Amino acid sequence: MPAATPAGPLHVTAVLVSHDGARWLPQVLEALAAQTRDPDVLVAVDTASTDDSVALLTAALGAESVFAADRDTGFGGAVSHALDRLADHDSPPPEGGWIWLLHDDCAPAPEALERLLHEATGPGAGPEIAVVGPKVREWPSLRRLVEVGVTIAGTGARETGLEPGEPDQGQRDDPRQVLAVGTAGALVRRSTWSALGGLAPQLPLFGDDLDLGWRVARAGSQVRVAPAAMVFHAEAATRDLRTPGALTGSARRGQRSAALFVLLANCRGAVLPVQYVRLLLGSVLRAVGLLLLKAPREAWDEIVAAVSVLARPWRLMTARRSRRATAQAPPAVVRPLLPSVVQPYRDGAA
Repeated sequence: MPAATPAGPLHVTAVLVSHDGARWLPQVLEALAAQTRDPDVLVAVDTASTDDSVALLTAALGAESVFAADRDTGFGGAVSHALDRLADHDSPPPEGGWIWLLHDDCAPAPEALERLLHEATGPGAGPEIAVVGPKVREWPSLRRLVEVGVTIAGTGARETGLEPGEPDQGQRDDPRQVLAVGTAGALVRRSTWSALGGLAPQLPLFGDDLDLGWRVARAGSQVRVAPAAMVFHAEAATRDLRTPGALTGSARRGQRSAALFVLLANCRGAVLPVQYVRLLLGSVLRAVGLLLLKAPREAWDEIVAAVSVLARPWRLMTARRSRRATAQAPPAVVRPLLPSVVQPYRDGAA
């Protein structure tokens, strides 16, 4: 195991959220123990796992560092629960504190935290940097890229800019500003987390990263990707390798409803009616197309996802009010971070 660099003045609180993650946790915990820069505080939140997750976490971290939450607690809610529990004795100055978000199926490379901090606070970095994310490779293949920053199209398609199965050959290694980074391995400035109220409670599993990035940009700050930092992510919920307690229905339904919510909660007020109608018609057309392809379950997911968002306008209005309260930059700052209008059609994701 490499010797860890002393923590120094930059205070990092790492929060690992587990949910039936025993099959990945041994390697995740080993990867955390091998970091060249240890987090100052490492705690875990288990959302009522039915496997050996709690035992594994307790053996590695100690019972005092493992908190319990209800099974239907989402990722953002679990992180907030941990921070609340730590509030009495883990309160660094807001400008010097960072939160490292960790999934139980995400193993960081040994230099991950050190390199995230370098991008966030090293030479040339400014206070406008609020979130930094790593390059994400697929686990267990270890070579294929999953994300190096992410954005969202006007259709709701999640856009990574990657080819399917694209191997990592260093071709995506330029650090840059992006709309969002995945929450697996993301480093978030603690003052930003507090100012924005953490991850959106309406997005317990999917889309919370895109929503956070959009709100960060409107708050006048930046999200950056640091490809020198790397994590390996199994994407267990997305790939249906487990059934999250915070999810109702299929992963596909959860992803689609989250995408619709993110777009309608964050788009400019002037285009909201047009966007609403566009997404309604798009959802109907997608459902019809899926029926023609003899995929009735996927078509049903499409309709249920649309109804769950579009039929609750009061929920969207509440979300939009909360976003206006933290917005300090005009909506135009987000435009360069979104894909072109034709991108989702080129990808066949419309």
